[in-house]
Amino acid sequence: MYKYKGGKYTMRVGIATDSAEKIRGIKSAFSRFFKIDDTEIEFFHQKVNSGVSKQPFNEETYEGAFNRVNTLIEKSEKADFFISCEAGIEELFGKYFNVQVICIFDFQKQRYLWSKSSGWQIPSADIEIIRNSDLDDYLRKKGITCAEDLLGADYSRAESIAQATEFALASQKLL
Repeated sequence: MYKYKGGKYTMRVGIATDSAEKIRGIKSAFSRFFKIDDTEIEFFHQKVNSGVSKQPFNEETYEGAFNRVNTLIEKSEKADFFISCEAGIEELFGKYFNVQVICIFDFQKQRYLWSKSSGWQIPSADIEIIRNSDLDDYLRKKGITCAEDLLGADYSRAESIAQATEFALASQKLL
């Protein structure tokens, strides 16, 4: 997994997005999980189409994450890991939750690692509004422009993505 270069252990990680928040969360997660400084990891990123609707629901969120990872693998050079994060809405027991789905492809072991963030509930009465536009438009109309507006200053989208990324990486110990 690691390559020894110039006195430092490095790994190469491809990220299927150009979102600064997602990249920041993913970098933090890899550094924390592998207990190495993020300068010892070569990250590259590229915006990749998900192949699903702008506002995915349920399985479509997972499909979008899977599509992004596989497209990045096809379009880029070799890496130790390829990762994507797809935001979507899950319905469980008639309730709706915003989640971040993580899909990581471990190139060395040729397997996918999955996880998702914790989610916050969306009022069921507002789901049709979101289906007709998207969650970002809906939140802006409510005066919410970032996760901190909803959850407080100690919480960010990047941290949510970092936690889900670490959970996906940890699942490799069970597979």
